[in-house]
Amino acid sequence: MGRFLTTREVGDIYQEPEWRIRRIVDRLEPPVSRFGQKRMIPADRLGEIAERLREKADAS
Repeated sequence: MGRFLTTREVGDIYQEPEWRIRRIVDRLEPPVSRFGQKRMIPADRLGEIAERLREKADAS
């Protein structure tokens, strides 16, 4: 079983607000699993999140 991260942990990694990470994660396909209210983001999906953050930065 791989490592899982919360939106806060991913935000800390990329120095982005948690709300921005949450919005990106909620649009990923296949969807990210939840444990209660927390999103359980597999560490191997960090690349997808980084790509979406770059796309947002390029669009600005």
